[in-house]
Amino acid sequence: MKKPRSKKVTGQWFYLGCLVMGAALGPLVTSFVSSPRPRSDHPSSALAVPGVVPWDTLSKVSFVEQNGKSVLQFGQGIQALDGKEVKLRGYITPLELGASQKHFLLSTKPPSCAYCLPAGADETVEVFSKNSVAYSLDPVTLAGRFAVVGDDAGGLFYRMADAEQVTGSFRRDSIAPSVQWRN
Repeated sequence: MKKPRSKKVTGQWFYLGCLVMGAALGPLVTSFVSSPRPRSDHPSSALAVPGVVPWDTLSKVSFVEQNGKSVLQFGQGIQALDGKEVKLRGYITPLELGASQKHFLLSTKPPSCAYCLPAGADETVEVFSKNSVAYSLDPVTLAGRFAVVGDDAGGLFYRMADAEQVTGSFRRDSIAPSVQWRN
């Protein structure tokens, strides 16, 4: 006949089991909680090459209240680009059917959904090109006349007109930066 265990022995095993589980799971939970946040798979800094306006310059936009209304306030670096010929590098989001585009959006991220904008208004430029630009999943570099558009009905902040695709090697690691854009 088996002898029943006392409550004291059963309680000791319970506490010993909890101690072992805590020792085993503690490092796992700590590493999960303290792990760094995931980085974007398409950071705008990856598009930075010499002579091209960096996207972080265009993101210096805020809303301020004037006369009881919220209005856009663009950084000085952005205002200095208004009406100038600039180069931008980014991903094409088509606005027309077909493999070639004359009117499209250029942004810091490639499109992932046919019905969604890939980036915010401060990371998107509406482009009207002189010649058709072939759609690509790779970033393209464009040169054209830049305009700050603060009151676009579509909610966009920037536009580029008379754009042309710039070809050449744009490997970031092979070129030393020669142009610095500041706000």
